[in-house]
Amino acid sequence: MFCPKCGTQNTDDASFCSKCGAGLTPAASPSASAPAPRPAAGTERTSGMAITALVMGLVGLILNFVSILAIIFGAIALGQLNKDPSLKGKGMAVAGLVLGIVVFIVWIILIIWVGSAISWFYSVY
Repeated sequence: MFCPKCGTQNTDDASFCSKCGAGLTPAASPSASAPAPRPAAGTERTSGMAITALVMGLVGLILNFVSILAIIFGAIALGQLNKDPSLKGKGMAVAGLVLGIVVFIVWIILIIWVGSAISWFYSVY
């Protein structure tokens, strides 16, 4: 076994380097690497941002500007969910984000359509 600090070769059963005294740890085999730790049961919680994104996406069906908030909260929630494995609610975050985008696009199309109809009406009469 080689010392990780100075590189001196030591016996395999040595606990400390014979030259510099650094602690030696046996090298772990690649197959012995443990998977990422899962949160303990009962410690998972639902992301508040994900819930807010879904609610804002649904409210956006009636109030257009709220769909923009659904997009923002959905993106923030997905970022939080990717960083913290103890959070759950990815489906709600994605649903709120997609619903916000779809509702926003539908409202924009509706506004353009109504605007062109009004413009046509005034040009004819």
